[in-house]
Order: sequence, then structure tokens, then C-alpha cells
Amino acid sequence: MAVDDILKKIKADAEEVARKIVAEGQVAADAVASEAQTRADVQKKALRATGEQRAQEERNRITTLARLAARRELLDEKQALIDRVFDEAGRRIAEMEQGEYRVFITGLLRSTVESGDEEILIGKDESRLDQAFMNSVSKELGLGGGLKLASERRPITAGFILRSGRVETNCALSTILRDARERLETEVAAILFGSSGE
Repeated sequence: MAVDDILKKIKADAEEVARKIVAEGQVAADAVASEAQTRADVQKKALRATGEQRAQEERNRITTLARLAARRELLDEKQALIDRVFDEAGRRIAEMEQGEYRVFITGLLRSTVESGDEEILIGKDESRLDQAFMNSVSKELGLGGGLKLASERRPITAGFILRSGRVETNCALSTILRDARERLETEVAAILFGSSGE
């Protein structure tokens, strides 16, 4: 065989080997690319699922916070409305005309007077109550020597403080309203907002 034929044969064999290597390389590259694509798809799906889960959790968190804020605001508004109800009740009592106010005070005295010898301390600006009124209430109650309107005045808007010796019973309007609120707030809420009070 001539040198040229040997060279042609070597060249042909080399080209065949190169084609096989390129083909095998292409198959290997395709396999690597396919595997990489599969891994990328799996990671993409996992990231998408994680992202969607996080987004849903964030939506749920934001929704929960918004609901809590709305509920707190609603409760604050309801509390403000209850405050207004008790404030308005106090204002109406404080501003009663003399006759109606005396009926109110007589009821309080009936429920608090024990001996009939107590002193009654009233507010600094109170002009609807006087000793003549105390005398008529004492007579109506039929107890002791009679209720005395004290010369000492207290910083109260309405109502009175009943004093017997060193013991004082606070029947000031602010105290009455505070006690009434503790007892009646649930009922007032039920009237204003329905049976649940919420």
C-alpha cells in the first residue's frame, strides 16, 4: 500500500473516530442538557410552589391582620357609643329640673339612709336641694331626727355624699354612673348592638 493510501486510510479512520466522538459527545451533551432541564423544571416547580405557598401565607397574614384591625376599630366604636350613652345619661340627670331631680334624689336617699340622722353633702354649685327639701324627705322616711344639709360642699356635679359620723357613702352622680356601668354595660351593649354585645 502506498503512503498516500495509508494517509487516506488514516485520515478516513480519524474522521470516522472523530464523527463517533462528536456523536457520542452530542449524545452525552444532550443527556446532560436534558438532565439539567429536568432539574431546572423540578426546581422551577418547587420554587413556584414555595413562592405560591409564601404568597398565600402572606395573603392570609394580611387578611388576618386586616380583620383584627377592623374588629378592633369596631369594638372601639362600640365602646365609644357606650361611653356616649352613659355620658348622656349623666348629663341628663345633672341637668334635670328641680322637681324631677328631687324625685331622683329622694329615691337615692330612700335606698341609702339608715338612721335618718345623717348629713347630706352636695356639690359646690347645687341649688336644687335645700334644708326644707331634706326636712320633707326626713318626714317621709320617718326616721331619726332628720337629715341635715351640711354646709360643707364637695366637688361633685350631682348626687350627694351621705355622712354619718366618720362614715361617708358616696352617692355622687359619677360614682352612681360608674357602678351602674359595671352592672349594666353588657345589657346596654345588647340593646345597642344585638344580643351578643360584640
